[in-house]
Amino acid sequence: MKKINVLVDFSESFTDKNGSFYSGTTDLQKLNAVEINKSADETIYLSDIHTKNSLEFAVNGGLYPAHNLINSDWKYASSLGINENQSVSPQLTAPLYDLVKSKKSGLIVPRHVFFQDYNGEENFIPSFSFREVEETFGVKKLDSQKYLDEEVRYIINAKHMFNGAALQATDWMGNFSDIPDKEMNIFSLVKEKYGQGQDLEFDISGVVMGICIYQTATGLRQIFPKSKINVIADACTHLVYAPLGFENEGVANDAAKRMCAQVGINYLTTREYLGK
Repeated sequence: MKKINVLVDFSESFTDKNGSFYSGTTDLQKLNAVEINKSADETIYLSDIHTKNSLEFAVNGGLYPAHNLINSDWKYASSLGINENQSVSPQLTAPLYDLVKSKKSGLIVPRHVFFQDYNGEENFIPSFSFREVEETFGVKKLDSQKYLDEEVRYIINAKHMFNGAALQATDWMGNFSDIPDKEMNIFSLVKEKYGQGQDLEFDISGVVMGICIYQTATGLRQIFPKSKINVIADACTHLVYAPLGFENEGVANDAAKRMCAQVGINYLTTREYLGK
């Protein structure tokens, strides 16, 4: 069975204490994710990527602080309400980055990510170019055939939606220079190689349990119905927010466990996963 480790939004912006949208991720959660990743055949990092004009950001009328900016927009952090000592980088947080940085890598940016802020305008304008995303992560475009031939071990898949496995149709917008013509993500290639996922195991960790983790896990459950899907509870940051009924991490953990059970997702601790 092939083990694919899926790291969801483990960026500096979300998981480092100086991150612009720090989610409360602990050092132990990061270290547990490292332990899980050590046995993986390949690692997929799903990461938000935005510009300073993102409609997600509070300064632009959205819900969230600025985060995971394309590197050419880092200089605008102060105008987005970010302190100069805070990170707005989408780069994988240090303990996990140290584990994968020497592996053969590739970057994939689904076509819809370039048009994430489209709002019905007459002219379709991509938010950024593929080259700008390459420069931000320091990783070159993924060679699909090399991935299918299992020559690539670390893949960055840019995203902007909660469900990192989802796709959106944008073919009606036409073709653009330095923008993929085809809508696909890394899981499109996994599907091409493994079909229903009979010989696959996905081990998922990251930020945060009640939103991106759960939605991505359920997305993978639907795409690969014959695969084994594991969410590693103590390698994830939980959504703790009293107005939503999650007064503490214990309550949030219990709710997540029940939700995962409903759709056939294994909900494990790191010790359970490692068989200790």
